[in-house]
Amino acid sequence: GFREGFSDDYDVSKHPIDGELTNDIYAAKNDFIIKNRLVSLKTKFQQVDIFKTLPDFHGITHKTHVKSLSNDGSYESRNKELFMANKEVYLDGDVQSSSYGEVQYHEALVHPAMITHPNPNRVAIIGGGEGATLREILKHKTVEEVVMVDIDEEFVNLCKVYLPEWSDCSDLVGSSGGSCFDDKRAKVHFEDAFKYFIDRYGGNSTWSEQDDEELFDVIIMDACDPTDEFVDKLYKSSLFVQSFYNALNEDGVFIAQIGRSPYGVDGGNDETSVFKNAFRDVGFKSMHIYDEGHALFDLPWSYLIALKHPSMRNRWYQNPAKIELELKNRIHKTHSGKPNLLRFDGSTMFEYQIPSKVYENVYCRLPLGETLDECDNHLGFSQTASHASTINEDDTLLSNPYNPLFERHSGDSQAKGKNHTLCDW
Repeated sequence: GFREGFSDDYDVSKHPIDGELTNDIYAAKNDFIIKNRLVSLKTKFQQVDIFKTLPDFHGITHKTHVKSLSNDGSYESRNKELFMANKEVYLDGDVQSSSYGEVQYHEALVHPAMITHPNPNRVAIIGGGEGATLREILKHKTVEEVVMVDIDEEFVNLCKVYLPEWSDCSDLVGSSGGSCFDDKRAKVHFEDAFKYFIDRYGGNSTWSEQDDEELFDVIIMDACDPTDEFVDKLYKSSLFVQSFYNALNEDGVFIAQIGRSPYGVDGGNDETSVFKNAFRDVGFKSMHIYDEGHALFDLPWSYLIALKHPSMRNRWYQNPAKIELELKNRIHKTHSGKPNLLRFDGSTMFEYQIPSKVYENVYCRLPLGETLDECDNHLGFSQTASHASTINEDDTLLSNPYNPLFERHSGDSQAKGKNHTLCDW
């Protein structure tokens, strides 16, 4: 078990779930300078494990780590982030996040959707118990209210105790609380997200299109992978997905992390096809997929953004200079003067606009005898084919709202300075 050799009273037979922890945390004692359990608790809904580790790499020693915790003016104390220990969160044995990669993960989840919307005032979070998704949303000056719906109050409280830095808004200009959870703009509901959205926005709800003050500009799904049993049920519920569509304003944006990116030349089965099809079927007009490879999972992580109105594609495809200007005007400053965004900027957004090659291969792989015209002949540039992801003059899509082949090759052309016909840059 993970704690074998680290705790005198550890009995592996009493901790069977330890065997399910992934290899990075299950490694031998001599692979880490520090490897401590912060908390291990079974809540009403899940097993929660939070560990503190200091891997033995990049010249980090126990001495340099301890020195970084001081304020003696040394190089280590002035560059604490280079010597800090890692905190890793596991739910039912699966890694959810780590302090080495959580900023990259949450910036990639939040800011592409937020910057795509021209004026996000009201935002919803599904999940997000660590508070880091909330932290990133509150950085936007336009935000007036954030509604967070998480079923596990015990987990949220554990994160407040053991991961307070992940929900720390004390340095954020414009925040009314030290903890992001205490910010006056944050409204946290501890209930089932199924119930919350279906009761308010589902087919049998009392919601009406006149209740504009109850609608969201952006909805962010920070739940588990779509391969998990619970989330598989969640994603296949047409009523639940329809409630997302109903809950958004006309220019609304939905974003979800969809798990590990496919890899290799082909990429295997596209496990997110049910998810994408469900959002297409309820009426989302444009969907885009992108990867983030710096979140320190075992593989790059994928995200899917769905736009309710096709005109929002032009916002998604803003050039890097426009993104930089908008971020400068949109993002709150910090009291300390430190940058408020670690990695996300106009260049990063430009990377996200071009899907990876493997998604092109997955998209074009069809059963024997079936073909897609753009895969065989047009490399995604067919402006007349019925399946092309293009926009008519009346702002409606010709057909398929999800086409990574078209997005990829259109983006490549823009990067190489060729003519771009997809949208108005």
